[in-house]
Amino acid sequence: MGVARIIDVTPRDGLQDLDQFVETAIKVELVNRLVEAGVQWIEVASFVSPKMVPQMADAEVVLSRLPTSIAQWIALIPNRRGYDRAKLTHAHYLTYVVSASPRHQQDNVGRPLEASLREFESLAEQSNNKMKLRGAVSCAFGSPYSEEVGGEEVVAEIARRYVAAGACEIVLADTVGVATPEKVDRIVRGVQAAVLDVPLAIHFHDRAGLGQENVKAALNLGIRRFESALAGLGGCPFAPNAPGNLNSVKLVTWLEGWGYDTGIDIQRLADTEEWLTQIVS
Repeated sequence: MGVARIIDVTPRDGLQDLDQFVETAIKVELVNRLVEAGVQWIEVASFVSPKMVPQMADAEVVLSRLPTSIAQWIALIPNRRGYDRAKLTHAHYLTYVVSASPRHQQDNVGRPLEASLREFESLAEQSNNKMKLRGAVSCAFGSPYSEEVGGEEVVAEIARRYVAAGACEIVLADTVGVATPEKVDRIVRGVQAAVLDVPLAIHFHDRAGLGQENVKAALNLGIRRFESALAGLGGCPFAPNAPGNLNSVKLVTWLEGWGYDTGIDIQRLADTEEWLTQIVS
């Protein structure tokens, strides 16, 4: 069936909502355990305001303790301040995030969508091959707010703007866990038409138990990149009632069972999950 890429976001998205601060040494050990399990793409930190997300206050330190050559390090940035901090590290990829929901965009990033997109275009002009830019679209499959209905054209236009500016990959995030196979089919097709051959990654949050069917729908459209977190940890602090992420162990089990090669040792991944849950529970 081919190869599927798992992008584990536990060190960033999985931990960011926890009330207790996870010590830097634990975060670094988590990343190393993921690598030992065969995970080669890991979102290790986000460069956001420590006042807004205290869990990520040690982003620079975490990256400074990780070697450059054993895996691909990804960091999330919401703005130029985050970019300026991240570019001084050895992150390989930066994920710039905007939202298809106007209210969530304002709550999460603090400014309108157009201002964020223009800033991304400016940052992309300054970027270099050392640190590649990914473009993420939060709330791509639905808004946290009932009054905001239907943002399919917005999602496709955001993706088009990202790619026109130079994004190497687009991430579609189901921030509030409202994706269905039908929505996945419709929205992914629209984005694919807008970005042509630029690869897409999907970030599902499994609220309604549709994770497996949503992954199948994405696979049927040629998607081979998925973001997930151990134990289904995570969520968005700026999206009401956001559910946890798609569980990495479940996702790898499904993909391997369907014949896709992830390169990941499921038992080692499960052991890492057990180790982490004992620490954060």
